[in-house]
Amino acid sequence: MPRTDRIVIWPNYLDSAASRNNGRRVTKRHAPKSPTLDEIAEAARTLDLDPVVEQDKAYPAFWWKRDGRVLVKKIDAPKSSVLREIGSMIKEMRRTD
Repeated sequence: MPRTDRIVIWPNYLDSAASRNNGRRVTKRHAPKSPTLDEIAEAARTLDLDPVVEQDKAYPAFWWKRDGRVLVKKIDAPKSSVLREIGSMIKEMRRTD
């Protein structure tokens, strides 16, 4: 039974190198290049979204690539705004490194 208290975030949702047809869900302005699971989880942790990393999962469109996914706590905001916040946070974290 799927969990309804979590939102699934695949790295493809945030990857600026991916086209919209290949799964990107945010504008390139909010999308970092090749985000890792650790970066997504750290950004979600910073935003207090209680991330859970699942490393062995594959994005359905690319079932042969097991890039993993991150589950975050569902909040009272649209999924698209959560993705924008996470993408922007990753870009900000990379600037400060």
